[in-house]
Amino acid sequence: MKPLLTICCTTFNQEKYIEQTLEGFYLQKTNFPIDIQIHDDASTDGTLAILKKHAEKDPRIKLILQTENKYSQHIMPWWHYSFPQAEGKYIALCEGDDYWTDPLKLQKQVDFLEANTGYVISWTNYQIFNGSSLLSNVWNHQTENTTIDYDNIFSPYCTLTLTAVFKKEALDLELLKSFKHSKDNSLYLVLLQKGKGVFMDFESAVYRVHEGGVYSLQSEFFKNYSSYLNVKEVTDAIPESKTANLKKVVKSLGNATAFEVLKLKNAGQDLSEVQLNFMKSYFQEADFKTKFKYYKRLLKYLFSK
Repeated sequence: MKPLLTICCTTFNQEKYIEQTLEGFYLQKTNFPIDIQIHDDASTDGTLAILKKHAEKDPRIKLILQTENKYSQHIMPWWHYSFPQAEGKYIALCEGDDYWTDPLKLQKQVDFLEANTGYVISWTNYQIFNGSSLLSNVWNHQTENTTIDYDNIFSPYCTLTLTAVFKKEALDLELLKSFKHSKDNSLYLVLLQKGKGVFMDFESAVYRVHEGGVYSLQSEFFKNYSSYLNVKEVTDAIPESKTANLKKVVKSLGNATAFEVLKLKNAGQDLSEVQLNFMKSYFQEADFKTKFKYYKRLLKYLFSK
């Protein structure tokens, strides 16, 4: 029977965590068929052996195995491998170091999307595991189900990969493949061209922060700069996404990046040409308010020495 939903999971050197991720998939109780697609990006630890062991036991598991790491070649596995091969009407995302905890997660999200045809993607609340304890989020949304569109997405940033469920038909794979600075944000902004999103305020999953995480322990400069390039690139490609909200998001990310470089420079850290060039050009082109803040911060650093 063709699945209504495909779980798309990506893994790379996650032997410590992947079994818990899989258990979250097995936990799901649905009144519709699902399949589990796992893309392994040429892991060099024991991840592949674990995946093969589970695939032998569960026919719903389909493996896409790379012999060379694609992410390091700036090839986004989702756009090029996972999504084109997904068979379901819906796609659910979860990376191999995160995990689901609510057995009705998929059922609740699909029920909402089936009942509300103007919506194309759903996210839920989640917890954060920092290695020793679980932390909950309080977003202060006014309703149990909050509509997400270009006017409020990323404000606050509550739309994480591990909770996303979306309609495959809303994808624009050619547009996604054209981006040079792809992230999960690219997917969300592209999907919202075709309909609305919803944030469902129940905890369904756990986001794990750990040393091997691709993103969670990156430097503040990297996080802000990569997000700035990403959101700016996508909003430039989708004119209707240039709302006051997303313009504010882009400006906030740009400011955070440039001021982080200024702070690192003041601390005497060796800076790359990319960092220095970005700071110089960004402040040259910034509005008066941002330039004033820059010179005020610069004077503060100079007089503090």
